[in-house]
Amino acid sequence: MFTAQSKMATVGMLATGVLVFGTLQTAGADEEHYDIGVWNDNGTLMTGGFDHDTETLAVQNLRVFEAEFGEDPTFPFSTDEPGIGGVAADIGLDEGSIIEMNVSASLGIWTGSEFIYAHSNQMTIDYGPTSVDTLTGGTLDFLVTEDFDLHPIWSVDSQAAPGAYLVELSAAMAGYETSQNFYVVFNLGLDEEAYETSVDWVNSNLVPAPGVLALLGMGGLAVRRRRG
Repeated sequence: MFTAQSKMATVGMLATGVLVFGTLQTAGADEEHYDIGVWNDNGTLMTGGFDHDTETLAVQNLRVFEAEFGEDPTFPFSTDEPGIGGVAADIGLDEGSIIEMNVSASLGIWTGSEFIYAHSNQMTIDYGPTSVDTLTGGTLDFLVTEDFDLHPIWSVDSQAAPGAYLVELSAAMAGYETSQNFYVVFNLGLDEEAYETSVDWVNSNLVPAPGVLALLGMGGLAVRRRRG
């Protein structure tokens, strides 16, 4: 069972204002429209914003994704966004290989000023016959084909209170270095301004700027423990 994650206030102060650069535009603009694009950067897996309408990696480096519950009123507590997609030839991955998407932490719940991690709440992610959740963890497998656009179902409990919910993940493949952890922030009934505040908090506190990464490499700051 997952333990609660430590907060990163020190990293957050150093990372405030971080800019994430993309091939066509920077992150922070319309992340909710992007699927999770996993790509090969010289043997290391990276995540970017995949636009399934144009079939391109519209943002090269992106670690915070947005999603909305309730867009389909028939399923107010479930969504099939974000998906995971890409064009194999463009992202440097072999057709027939498997991307493993791993749940890395328990579910984060927005308090209005920060995310906290509580075992009494969980999110379930279903893809085909496989189901994982943020309480016990697990891995979902996605097949890389010539042009893939795969969408798991993300669900919270029907008794969940309106708010923002945070899921932390990583991507792994045989023969590649595992990606840095990335994040999906889900909106369940918050007004847009309050929701975007929660997204900004994740960008500022959980995605360190390049200078912070150098400090972390020297042991200057405590880091969140990556889960295998």
